[in-house]
Parts: sequence; C-alpha cells; structure tokens
Amino acid sequence: MMIRTLAAALAAAALGAVAAPVAALAADHTQQLNIGAELVRQQKGGRPWIVNLSLGASLGMSDGSVPEPVNHMVFSFTKGAQVHPEAFATCTMPVLQAKGPMGCSQKARIGSGRAIANALMTDFPADVTVFNGPKAGSGRKLLIYARALQTVVITLEGTLTRTSGKYGFKLDLPVGRIRTVGDNDAAITEFDVTVGGTGRGGVPFIEAPTSCAKPGWPFFGSFTYADGSSGTSAATIPCQLKAINN
Repeated sequence: MMIRTLAAALAAAALGAVAAPVAALAADHTQQLNIGAELVRQQKGGRPWIVNLSLGASLGMSDGSVPEPVNHMVFSFTKGAQVHPEAFATCTMPVLQAKGPMGCSQKARIGSGRAIANALMTDFPADVTVFNGPKAGSGRKLLIYARALQTVVITLEGTLTRTSGKYGFKLDLPVGRIRTVGDNDAAITEFDVTVGGTGRGGVPFIEAPTSCAKPGWPFFGSFTYADGSSGTSAATIPCQLKAINN
C-alpha cells in the first residue's frame, strides 16, 4: 500500500490545533453499515437482475469523539448474488500506485464514491475510485484509490472470495496507517462507494439473487481498530429494489 504523508497539508492545522479532551473510559466504538442496491435492468427470461451495489459505513464513538483508526474491515455479501469480474479489464497495485487512476484502463473501473477522514480534529473529504484487480487464487483483488486535498493519496487492496452459509461473498480489506503530523494517524469516519457497471459482451459486474426471503438480502460488516477493539454491524436490503433514474 502506498500512503503519502499528510504532513504538508496539515502543518497549518497542527499549529492551531487544540488538544482533544481525553475520551471517557466508557466510550465505545460505533459502526453502522450502510448498504443499498439500485436496479439497472431487469433481464428477460427469468435471468438475474443487473444491479449497482452501494457499500458504506459510518464509524464513530459513543461519546461523539473521533474514533481510533480502523485497520481492518471485512464485508459479507448476501448469498445468491453473482459477480463477474472476468468480464472486466484489470489493473494492478504497482500500476495504480505509480501512475494513479489514469494508468489503469477505464474498462477496469468498477466503482466510485467518497470518504471522510479526520486528522487533528479536522475532516478531510476524499474522492474514491475502485478498480478490478487480478485473480488471487480462487478470489479476486479489488483496488481502491482515494485522493484528498488533491495531493494526499491512499491506496487499498482487498480480496473478494466466495463463502458458504448465510453469505455468498466476502471482501477482506486491510487498512494501513494514514500518517499525519508527528506520530498522529488520520481516522476514517465515513465512506460510501457504488460498485457495478457492465463489461465485455454486456456482462454486468453484479447480478442480484433470483430469490429473496423477507425481510430481504442480508449483509454484514466487521471492523477492527488500532486500539485492538472491534465491532460489527448488520444491514438488509429490502426485496423490492428501486430503479435508477435516467
């Protein structure tokens, strides 16, 4: 992973920053998984619906203070969905780190969104782009490129694999340190990314399950933080999907 320091961008903020009050011992990490799906097209002949998936989360503390940096996230996706990364071009982490999004084929781009990180009591929004990565055993790498303040770049590499039981796929996403001034780290507090699109031969990246039992399709997220604590959050997408407005 490549992480460019925030030091230059935050130097001015550091000079005027007021030390944050010590969080109450009773404060706990809070996490809310935010999941949604948009219907792109209903295929004929009983074939699965083509959808875009929105994946996001809000991370905080029970007393409203800034959370410890998250260093590992795992997302479990509903059983029955189909993913077709083989229909898309691929990019690699070395290329993405060296050349940025322009170094990757646009045919490898499978998602975009936004994120917010807090450093020195200041929020910094970032634009996020997701690329289809190479195969990894029986799974697939997904590459994430985030840019804040035009110059601060964070790249993440997750692994998407099939699972059994209640869920059909799992995305394992390590998160490295986002260094700021001194030995302080920025903490991700919010992100929201939409993944989907159509690849070669009109094959979609994501197809919805062909059946749905009430209350809907289940999703699950687990989060581990730099202080060793962890938390989870579950969410459900209702069986009735909404279409994308043209």
